Amino acid sequence: MYDFKRLFGIGLLGLGPLLGAPVPAALAADTSVPLPFDTGTSVRIVQGYNGGTHQGASVYGLDLVLTNGETSGAPVLAPFDGTVPWAFAPGEKTGCIEILAQDRRYGAMLCHILLDRPFNRGERVARGQQLGAVGAPGMVGNNGLAHVHMELHVGGRSSDIVPFSVSNGGLPLDGMDLPFTGATNEHGSDGPIVSTNALAGPPPPVAAPAPTNRGGPTQKPGTVTRCGSGQTPTFSLGFAGLKAYLGDVLGEATTCEFADPNGSGDVLQQTSHGLAFWRKSSNTPTFTNGSDHWALTPVGWVTWTGSSIDPPPTALTASPNL
Repeated sequence: MYDFKRLFGIGLLGLGPLLGAPVPAALAADTSVPLPFDTGTSVRIVQGYNGGTHQGASVYGLDLVLTNGETSGAPVLAPFDGTVPWAFAPGEKTGCIEILAQDRRYGAMLCHILLDRPFNRGERVARGQQLGAVGAPGMVGNNGLAHVHMELHVGGRSSDIVPFSVSNGGLPLDGMDLPFTGATNEHGSDGPIVSTNALAGPPPPVAAPAPTNRGGPTQKPGTVTRCGSGQTPTFSLGFAGLKAYLGDVLGEATTCEFADPNGSGDVLQQTSHGLAFWRKSSNTPTFTNGSDHWALTPVGWVTWTGSSIDPPPTALTASPNL
């Protein structure tokens, strides 16, 4: 049964117990939990156990960022061969998905992800399969910081969260044992941890393929363009102005425009290099690559670095020579 109070809350979310006999299979999570990033990616923890927002049912959650500062838009990979007990729709709420390992001993919940597509309950996934990308600052409930929130659940049950440590009934995180002693924000500055996961293709389909596209835009498997019939991703109006000014910094449109799923009234458009968005509250077209930001304000072009999605008072006049 779904725990609706937690599932629809602002905090980090989960499901009730999953029933069913264990599936005889090679252990997918027998010694360590791989990071949800491509092989060789260096990761650090920015909020640990018992941190500011890691309380109650999420007390053993970890917030992960890339040490190179390029967390926003980074591909997020499945840590196990297994199945999907539940997942939010792409762009919905806090962007969470649970992956239950093939041996059913543990599940990993990953949040603040722009999922590539809808995932069905019971759908098979392969370790290293791309699930989506890290949401830009201010998206999918990440409180202004692009990161992945990760939890380890016994049997895929969010009520049975455990630390990433053998001594506490869990498993290490990609070889790093992270025990809980009761300290505040424990392991909140640990790292780097280097990922041993690796980008892989999806497993064989278990359902009938989607109907053949008849006249609509072509689309790569596993991507969501958010385009209507006959549309292809392109920049227009304020986003075309961003493209004209920023050029290759902005990259190319990878989706059509879409409304902010969080209901802010903003209009969003993903690009190959980040996220373009129009702020309804200030009528400001803005682009971010996750750490750097550019916006066309009433006083002209400005740029800044940090987690704020709106220009701070310290924002600098943007150079016309990008």
